[in-house]
Amino acid sequence: MTMVKYFKIPATLLLLVLVLASCQDSTRKGPEIDTSKLQKTELGIHRYGEALFSIDTTNFTNEVTDIHEEFKLFLGNDISNPSTLLPLYNYVVDTHLISIAVKTMEVYPSLTNLETQLGDAFSRNKYFFPDFQIPEVYSYISNLYYEKPIIINNSIIIIALDVYLGGDYTNYRTLGLPYYIVRRMTPDNIAIDVMKEIYNTEYSVQHRQKTLIDKMIASGKELYYLDAVLPQVPDSLKIGYSAAKMKWIESNAENVWAFLVNNKLFYSADFKIHSNFMKDAPFTTGFSNDSPSRIGQWLGWQIVRKYMSKHPEESLSSLIKENDFQKIFNESGYKP
Repeated sequence: MTMVKYFKIPATLLLLVLVLASCQDSTRKGPEIDTSKLQKTELGIHRYGEALFSIDTTNFTNEVTDIHEEFKLFLGNDISNPSTLLPLYNYVVDTHLISIAVKTMEVYPSLTNLETQLGDAFSRNKYFFPDFQIPEVYSYISNLYYEKPIIINNSIIIIALDVYLGGDYTNYRTLGLPYYIVRRMTPDNIAIDVMKEIYNTEYSVQHRQKTLIDKMIASGKELYYLDAVLPQVPDSLKIGYSAAKMKWIESNAENVWAFLVNNKLFYSADFKIHSNFMKDAPFTTGFSNDSPSRIGQWLGWQIVRKYMSKHPEESLSSLIKENDFQKIFNESGYKP
């Protein structure tokens, strides 16, 4: 007689398995990609700020000549003219700028991690957009030019490293910026901001956006693009939420959705309503102070994710070009 042993699964473990299974969401966070077809990008960032502020000012002209070939983008073609060199010299000996440069090189003794992350993002971008030309990337000391930390000009990207020194950098306080912005001025946000700038420069299509849902889905497209090119970056970083704010929206999405439905706000053309749900702020007016701002962006992101999970045949490019926001909304079937 054959004896068959049956192993009893503990009730607590069985319950956990059932709960996890019931919580599985079929929504993909980003488009599928055949990684075997990725063309590896070896990226080297040209560090103009480091080169410039490492110059021996007692031998200024000769040392500027030494770095001229690599940094013509900043130095121009003619560095023999005193009218070119004098402002540059004054820039390099400015004690305020020197302190910023020292802090920048302290935070960024190497850019290897950023080079790897951007190289992977560029490779993925080229996978989805084959005509994409891998750019040359430069970094510099901008004197805290936070209004435009990433500059794109054709196939050149310029990064103001001094805008990403960490939320506790004391000089940021002098800029008068609110904390919810300063907390995102960190090394983790550079690649995100670079890819956002590429999206808005190269791919974003300015379709007419009349209603709140139009603007939500337009923002959702941009965030879904980040899913595609930066799949390893946490959602909280992509949208710029703290862990606590992220937890709030994930726990309260159903209530927010009900509020929008009950007040018929999805199709509102009221600028104040749009601003309330889409603008950067400490929190969303009308909800708890624990709520994040830009709730409309987060919801638009989930709508686009759900739509793309139901349309795996649709390319990232066609999604971005799609101007029928109502179609995306309806066919997503999204509901928290």
